[in-house]
Amino acid sequence: MSLTGLLIFVLVGGIVSAKGRPPNGYLNFSFFINPLDIGYQHRLVDNLYGTANLDYQGSDSDLKLRTGGVYLIPRKIIIFRFYGGGGLQYSRNQGYQYPYLTVGTRFLFLFSEIIHPLENQAQPEYRLGFSVKF
Repeated sequence: MSLTGLLIFVLVGGIVSAKGRPPNGYLNFSFFINPLDIGYQHRLVDNLYGTANLDYQGSDSDLKLRTGGVYLIPRKIIIFRFYGGGGLQYSRNQGYQYPYLTVGTRFLFLFSEIIHPLENQAQPEYRLGFSVKF
């Protein structure tokens, strides 16, 4: 799929979503800061979402799985929807690694996220990309 086709898919997904209730899920594609990342957030109840993210680390030849939950703050601030949560990170090469905290925002058809590992000397990670709601 070309980048243009993906952009049209993202825009249409944002327009078609039902108004007045939280979306059932979000599909996130990170292309700008942390490449080769895909995530899914599924609504469990009202503004509480279960999450799963796959991150490919080319330098380590490693695939990381992050599972957890986030709470989407029910109010918009201008065009921003903020959320926060946490979870656990697993690595294909190392198994269970550590818990993490995350804070993020959605705006228009984009998202940004900061993931802070709860481990000594681990650096926070940043993601920015497209977000499709459905």
